[in-house]
Amino acid sequence: MKSLRILMAAAAMCSLNLSAAEQADSLHLPTGKTDWIDPVHATPANTNYVLYPTPSRGEDTQGSCLVYLPEGYGSETGRRYPVVYYLHGGTGNQREAAWLIERVDRAVREGRLEPLIVVSPQALPIGWYVNANRSDEKVISGPIEDVIIRDLIPYIDANYQTVADRSGRGVEGFSMGGRGALALAFAHPDLFGAVSSVAGAVVDWEEEPLKRALECTFGDISDPFSKVYFESWHPKSFACHNAARIIDNKMQIRMFVGDRDRLYEENGISITGRFHDLLTRLGISHSFTIVPGAGHDPNEIFNDSVNSYDVTFWNDAFGKALTAYNTVVPTEISDFISRYFPEATITGVEISREENGDHYLVSLSDSTTLKFNEHFNWIMVKNAESGVVSTLWHAGILDYFRCHGALPVITEIKKVPRVGYAVTLADGQKLTFDTTGHLRECSNLNRINN
Repeated sequence: MKSLRILMAAAAMCSLNLSAAEQADSLHLPTGKTDWIDPVHATPANTNYVLYPTPSRGEDTQGSCLVYLPEGYGSETGRRYPVVYYLHGGTGNQREAAWLIERVDRAVREGRLEPLIVVSPQALPIGWYVNANRSDEKVISGPIEDVIIRDLIPYIDANYQTVADRSGRGVEGFSMGGRGALALAFAHPDLFGAVSSVAGAVVDWEEEPLKRALECTFGDISDPFSKVYFESWHPKSFACHNAARIIDNKMQIRMFVGDRDRLYEENGISITGRFHDLLTRLGISHSFTIVPGAGHDPNEIFNDSVNSYDVTFWNDAFGKALTAYNTVVPTEISDFISRYFPEATITGVEISREENGDHYLVSLSDSTTLKFNEHFNWIMVKNAESGVVSTLWHAGILDYFRCHGALPVITEIKKVPRVGYAVTLADGQKLTFDTTGHLRECSNLNRINN
């Protein structure tokens, strides 16, 4: 294996006619089939080579990735940036992201794309972005999904100024990575808000010509379980299982394929078109672009003369998050949140222009939503999951419920001008209290009194 890798590297150097410096550190050199750490430290412009811990693989293990930071990153300490995770293709490596980073960087500098971070992990050239079937002796891959979901994403969110929420997190990939992008996004719709698949290899078991590529991850091709394992990790399985959540979360989805790519049509079968049809039947909104004259190459698919890389996809996908995370919240509101919600962080802010001034709708990480008026006083608070914190209840409302037994779960409180408080309980009951906290009206007074 070692001698094969040396020969591959030497062949790559010769074919590219590289200088001595380039031979030592090139974006084009290959890596081994089991390299979690890319031995080549080459990076595109404005990109860093990063090592991160991979406890999913075991104690004291690491993986490598490239992290692109947009111009101006770090100049504003409070600013948050969305993240696009790029997944390389089969037999590829983290440096494959150069084509995307170059386009992203140019678009950011030209003002066409809001600044974002790109992370490209070294994810094994034959790993399919799944947790490998390690019960089979022919398998040499590993827990790639766990490494990305449980190790890499938390590491990036902890060490960079990210929008640490699905509204600011997307995934894009090419070929095997395009398949992996769809699989990860559909398997984890609460982690990703957008997915872009470039010539995604959404093949079925029999359609993969490289049988050893299957065995490296899924197991002996003669073992029926290997095919079952393959099918369980197919993005179509995740799309079917999580269709409702994908739709409810309004995930942004796009797919590309060149019309000269076997993934577009082979032996009368439209592989990517079949997946497009599945998403359509499931009611999952998406775009599917067939690029004329393009083969299995992202630079052909995104040839500016035919099909320029559309950066507005990411602007649209992340627009709400950018507004929410980078809107400056008035000191009065941030102080209020620190006092009553010390463990929560702000995850979203919307400003509505009203006749008497700006109103702020603020979302917190504990699922609480608050609305503040032009004087920065709260006028609405709700939490359908765990209820509104009792520290915001009027003292008279607290006394009322204490007199009638245990405190209920209140999911929403609204301040009603010249009336008092409109209160909604977890079981749907609605009550109105005056400004002193005395009950005025109840949708089911008998149930409350009992």
